[in-house]
Formats: sequence, structure tokens, C-alpha cells
Amino acid sequence: MIAWIVEALIASSLLMLLVLVLRDPVRRAFGPSVAYALWALPVLRLFLPPLPGDWRLSQLIAPAVSGMSDSGVAVGVLNPAHLSLELARQSILDAKIAMAHGPVEIAVLPPVATPQGPSIAVLVGALWLVGAVAFLAYHLVSHSRFCARVHAQARRKRLVADGRVTVIETAATSGPLAFGIWRKYVAFPRDFAERYDPVERNLALAHELTHHQRGDLVANWVALAMLALHWFNPLAWRAFKAFRADQEMACDAYVLAGRAPDLRHAYGRAIVKSAHGGAVSAACHLHTINDIKGRLKMLTKHRKMTRGQLVGGTLSLTTLAMAGLFVTASGTAAAERVRERVSATIGADLTRLSAVALQSAP
Repeated sequence: MIAWIVEALIASSLLMLLVLVLRDPVRRAFGPSVAYALWALPVLRLFLPPLPGDWRLSQLIAPAVSGMSDSGVAVGVLNPAHLSLELARQSILDAKIAMAHGPVEIAVLPPVATPQGPSIAVLVGALWLVGAVAFLAYHLVSHSRFCARVHAQARRKRLVADGRVTVIETAATSGPLAFGIWRKYVAFPRDFAERYDPVERNLALAHELTHHQRGDLVANWVALAMLALHWFNPLAWRAFKAFRADQEMACDAYVLAGRAPDLRHAYGRAIVKSAHGGAVSAACHLHTINDIKGRLKMLTKHRKMTRGQLVGGTLSLTTLAMAGLFVTASGTAAAERVRERVSATIGADLTRLSAVALQSAP
């Protein structure tokens, strides 16, 4: 299990790097929507089960995982009475803490390799899990507070898109944004009518409704869950920002498709008026300042996709997805080696024991 998790994290990181390299040329050749679709590759990799065979990635990772599983380590604030003499000598602090029932002795021990302690793989896995849970909890709480603040400061509400989306005017936001999965909302600032002309308001509303229509709010939560698993990985943070930029460009292209070219200028004005620094990660803002240059540059290029380009983009994306998932797939060789080591340690054949258990099962 540990080997598969490590392989999946490394493989998804490699696919993130691949998408970061290809997103710009793919956007120029096939359009923003195809570039945005590339970000499904790292997510799909996490759902790929181990495949039969001895894959190259498994061969590279298995020795390191086995070494981490075999090596024990002791670290932290421990009870010196339970430490061996050798570990007690390596503690950096021995002190007594006054408690209600009397003084308690503690020892602060730096990471020390010892067979008495848990394996390094267990400690690293626990740290990774705590970080992932804390990351998701933070975003869930912050998003819930943001939604509560938006509703608390809302002044006017109306239903659009056949009553499926509620539009809110609120002082809790400085620009248009979409949020909500089961209950869908579009929020505008209270000075929306004063800062934006009628054309800009219609385009801004179309942009936010498109986010709901395309399922981008769901994609944001999936991306946040992916980032939670990679909370320690700088490449994943860079990939998340690029994912959000590609999402906005794909939404722009969808909104402007089939519209008059002269509306691009008004659309660009709406983006600039909405530019701001902060953003709620799970919500879809009309714009944040970290990708304004790329989006405005795309608006200056009016190019209609031909049927051949659409077919070529679809085929290229499918081929790339299959090749990327195939190359980074996990093999079962790592699990087989772990099973052999456990069998040697306990002095029993796990394969034979499993067969006997299956035969005796009612």
C-alpha cells in the first residue's frame, strides 16, 4: 500500500510537470479548452490501480520504500524511563514538568535510527496524512465562512438560468464570482451597476454562469483535494495556479464563441475592472491579477477552430492521456517483493496461507 501511494504521488507529479510543459503549445494549436482538459491526467493517475508486470517506475521506487519500511526511528517528546541507555544519551533535553499530580520527566529526542521505534515510512505517512487533512479542513472552514459572509451581507437576490442559479449583490466581494455546487450562486459587488456598463454586466454574468454549466466548481474541489495530497510539493502548487488560469481561459473562449468580435473589448474591460489580488480557492472569480496578462492577450486573437483542429485536438489529448497513464502506471512487482519479505520474516508462505483460507471459507 505504501509503495503504491508513493508511486502514485510521484507519477502524478510527473504528469503535472508534463502538463505544465505542454499547456501553452496545446492552447496555441488546439485552443484553451483542450489545454484545460489536460489537467485531468494527474487526477486520473490516482485512480489507476496497479497493473500486472514489473514497470520501470516500480523498480526505481521499490528499494527506497523497502528501506524506509525496514528502518526504525525514534523522535519527539518521550518518557525517558522507556528509552534505552543509548537513546537517552542522544536526547537534547531532559526536564521535569510540574503537573497537577506531580512532576513528569520528559526527554526531547531528535530523529535517531533505532529498531525500537516505528518505521520511517509510518512516520512520514502520518505526517503526510496530517498535512493533507489540515489543508482540506482549512479550505473547508475558510470557504464556509466566506459563503456565510456573502449571504450575511447580501442585499438583493434574483434567480437566473431557469431558476437554477441565484444571483446575489453583496458587499463581501469586490468582483463577480461563482460558488456553490448543490446550491449554485453568482455574487456581484454592490457597485456592480455603477462600475460596469450593461454589455460588461451581461458578459460577466455569462462568464460566471458558464463556470456552473461546465462544472468548474466541482473541478476546483477536485483540484484542492489533489493539492491536499501534494501539500508538500512545490510543483503541485505551481500546477494548481496554472490549472486555475487555464480554467479561466477555457471559460473565456466558451463565452466568446459565436459572439461578435467587437464584444472582446468590452469583455476585456470587465476582466480588468474585476481584477483583484485575493481569491477563495474553491470559488470561480471573474479574474485575479496573477493571470490577467495571458487572458487579455488571448482576447486579441480571434481565431475560429476548424473541424480538423477539433478532431486533431481530441485525438492528441486521448493519445497523450493513454501514453502518460501507461508510462506512469504502477506494477505489482513492488507488492510481490513486500509479500516475499514478510513471508521470510514470519517463516510462512503468505500465498499458501491465502489459498488455504479461501478453500476453507464457507
